[in-house]
Amino acid sequence: MVWFIVGACVLALVILALTVTILRFNQLSMARSLCDEAKRQLLVELRGRHALVPAYIGTLQQITTRDLSSVELALASAQRAPFGPRGAAAENALTRTIDEAAQIPSQISDRAIAADSTLAMQTGPREELDTTIALLHGQLNVLAERILAGARIYNTNVDLYHRQRERAVSRLFKNVFKAREPFTETDQERSSAEAEPQDQFGASNRTGSAGS
Repeated sequence: MVWFIVGACVLALVILALTVTILRFNQLSMARSLCDEAKRQLLVELRGRHALVPAYIGTLQQITTRDLSSVELALASAQRAPFGPRGAAAENALTRTIDEAAQIPSQISDRAIAADSTLAMQTGPREELDTTIALLHGQLNVLAERILAGARIYNTNVDLYHRQRERAVSRLFKNVFKAREPFTETDQERSSAEAEPQDQFGASNRTGSAGS
């Protein structure tokens, strides 16, 4: 009778342990899926903005001969940056250059347009271009807000996922459920993102000087 009770207790403990393990595995799997889905949605917004920036640059170039290479370089950096802190820093740098470029139309006076533009434009075409630039910038701002919101959702899911990975039973599956990088800018990545376009531009200038 004693052995029967002991055996029943051991069996109950084994069943409980298996149940807890299976539940933890399922929770980790769900948390990981939420992270991956949030990342997928964030990438959609990032690619949408990347696809719209060339049209924004092209429209700006119709009203000015100013150098827009900073926007082009920021876009290139954002497109090739790995997902994570470096990608977040590159996206923030792209947002800054887009907003700076949006100030160009207001800085060009009507008298300066004829000297600054490749073609002398009448008031009507200029107003249409200004409207187009404002609309494109507005769309880019909307996408920037969506990216910020998507990053917050993704980072929240990553934080919850990492907390679950640190629990006692979850540590058994650490090799199965890998960590996810947050999409947030660090001070180091911010400095790198700001310096990289300058370094690239400086390198292109040095190359051009050497060629000439």
